[in-house]
Amino acid sequence: MAALLSFASVAWAQNPRPIMGSVRGIVVDSLLGNGPLANATIELVELGRATLSDARGVFRFDSVPGGRYTLSFTHATLSSIGFSPPDRVIQLSSGIDIAVTLATPNGASIYNRLCPGVHEPKTGMLLGTLADAASDSVIPGAEVKGEWAEITLSRTAAMTRRPRLVRATVDSNGRFQLCGIPNDVAVLVRATAGGVTGQALELRLEERPFAIRRLTIDRAGAARPATARISGTVTTDGRALGDAQVLVLGTERVAKTGADGSFTLDSLHGGTQVVEARAIGFARKRVEIEVRPAQEVTTTLALTRVATTLPELNVTARDLARSEFEQRRLTNIGGYFMTREDIVRKGSIRTEDLFRGLAGIKVETVGISDYRIVSLRGGSGFSSVCEPSVFIDGLRIPLDAEAGLSLPVLPDDIEGIEIHQGPGSAPLQYRAMGQNCGVILIWTRRGKR
Repeated sequence: MAALLSFASVAWAQNPRPIMGSVRGIVVDSLLGNGPLANATIELVELGRATLSDARGVFRFDSVPGGRYTLSFTHATLSSIGFSPPDRVIQLSSGIDIAVTLATPNGASIYNRLCPGVHEPKTGMLLGTLADAASDSVIPGAEVKGEWAEITLSRTAAMTRRPRLVRATVDSNGRFQLCGIPNDVAVLVRATAGGVTGQALELRLEERPFAIRRLTIDRAGAARPATARISGTVTTDGRALGDAQVLVLGTERVAKTGADGSFTLDSLHGGTQVVEARAIGFARKRVEIEVRPAQEVTTTLALTRVATTLPELNVTARDLARSEFEQRRLTNIGGYFMTREDIVRKGSIRTEDLFRGLAGIKVETVGISDYRIVSLRGGSGFSSVCEPSVFIDGLRIPLDAEAGLSLPVLPDDIEGIEIHQGPGSAPLQYRAMGQNCGVILIWTRRGKR
């Protein structure tokens, strides 16, 4: 036994067990999010070991012997466009813990490399992939277009809108790049393959030089029945939100959530779809969803409150306002009145469509599915149009890009509408100082059904 222990001691002295160290670090995304990159795959190449970064972008390898190693990392978003960040070589001494930072190149360097030449101010690029919604196979030769409007103001104070367009062809790997798109306005992106054009998607670079998108399109188009479905729930602060609008941008598909916040949008074609939820007093929420033909996708949209809603005790005041609506309509003191019967007769899907064809009113399309109601009377300066103030059940609705320009109420929920194109006929409590553009009052059917 003593001989065995002596032999083991000699062997240990000749080949001591290496003292282990560790490699820890953080993965930083300077390409897209300018922050930690979660769920990145980091590999210690020589040892064949891999790990994932956590929500803070942090990773760690323990029990690593001293030596020279190569650290590589990738991410699903980067892999989808065939981009591989550069490797990092490290030297680890025995028993030492070292910290490293792995980072993607910044978007500006990628833009300069992939879009050579002179770059216009406030421009960037979209790098993406296009695949078939049914088979997920790439579509080489397909076309992707980016469209936007360039607005200029001349010396004579005349405003002009000039449409702009850039095109890209999908390569053999399914990738495309749109160079020179503006980074300060919305751009509509559309893919066309085999004569079929997919849904327009709204892209906002938000002053960034670079964006990545994965797009799919159903090449069968109208030849395939529109049987895909999107269902889900709209919530706020973790609770179900009823009576919210949910729509698929670029289509006529609109739904209203039930008391449990649930909704269903059916009769859809496959491909990349953008679903938007909106409700009075909440910022709108959009999500991009990949829909396969004849399948159902579920999602949850959480809305954030942006305004204080009227308390429930205002139901009595709302009923009184409805009676005042009838009184004003019957006495014909001015303004244009639309009753519930008029609304049903029009059969409109969107509330903005109720205003089409009215004298002195124009409905303008903004982006993919937003609409702006303008009055052709009451404008000042070089412009002859302006936007009326909008009230729903006595609550003024600030229509802006954050909350959504479109009205957050469906025709089926409206009892009556009154339009006052000047301050003279508008009820006193809805007039604003210095506001000459008029007022739109919408009264809903809440509490009446």
